[in-house]
Amino acid sequence: MELPDQITAIGEQVEAGDEITPDPDLFETYEVFAAELTSLFIKPWLAADHASRLSVDGDYFRVDIGGRSMVIARQAQDKIHAMRNACLHAGYRICEEEEGRGDHLFCRYHGWDYAIDGMLTDPMLRPEEKDRSRFRLPRYAMQISKGLIFIDPSLAAPNAPEAKPIDLADIPDLGEATVVSRKRFSTTWNWKHLRQFLWSSNDLIFDGGSETATEFGPLSKLLTKNGDAALVRLIPRYAGHSDFELVRIARPGHNAAAGDEAGIEEALRVEGDKIADKPEGNLDRDFYAWYWAAMKPAAEA
Repeated sequence: MELPDQITAIGEQVEAGDEITPDPDLFETYEVFAAELTSLFIKPWLAADHASRLSVDGDYFRVDIGGRSMVIARQAQDKIHAMRNACLHAGYRICEEEEGRGDHLFCRYHGWDYAIDGMLTDPMLRPEEKDRSRFRLPRYAMQISKGLIFIDPSLAAPNAPEAKPIDLADIPDLGEATVVSRKRFSTTWNWKHLRQFLWSSNDLIFDGGSETATEFGPLSKLLTKNGDAALVRLIPRYAGHSDFELVRIARPGHNAAAGDEAGIEEALRVEGDKIADKPEGNLDRDFYAWYWAAMKPAAEA
């Protein structure tokens, strides 16, 4: 995929050591956002949530990245699937809810019905097909480690690709921990502004900052302090709108406070005013170096 000029201009400035002067369209156009979706957002891994979100057979929840959507569902304790949230017939979402519980997923567009493992069960079209085994939602590599659900959104196939190792040496085992709060925050910012703000504001998540901060892919990170944890998952929706989810996790036997979420809201308001006055924001050179390293074509990497 050929990158938009607004992105390649950043690369040239980074590699030449020049001052970074982003084109305003780097933050506003669909073409740039689409290139980021293809080249950056779907890189592994994404820490999606705590394993307790799938505590009962039939539990499922939705994960969106731009215009792409995944549904994570528990068929059984040892059978959890990360699937493309798009009907095999016309690509319509089969899961519109943020989360739910059931034994099937249903496409409202033409009535195609799927078992909780993504197998097509009773389509209203193609009734002559007797063997349904080859009709299933593509699946992504996923794994649950140390109590967290990880997804690799870079590749989907009828059979889930093999999950590659994840470096979890720096994080505690959260398998027995408890989720004490889960909250989504919305902004009218481009995701680049939100990522830099969140990635440089650990003191907003934990008073006084965190002890560790571990990134998982470009869109998620885990902070820990005194055995408790906070998972931050960035949700780019489109060029001018980005959300993030904050999942607070308490160690066993510790009823940790939910945190100063009102303080986060206020900090977002103040930063939002700054971005409104200066749409290109205050992204530093380190951000642009990271961004270009992730975006540039493989032949140049």
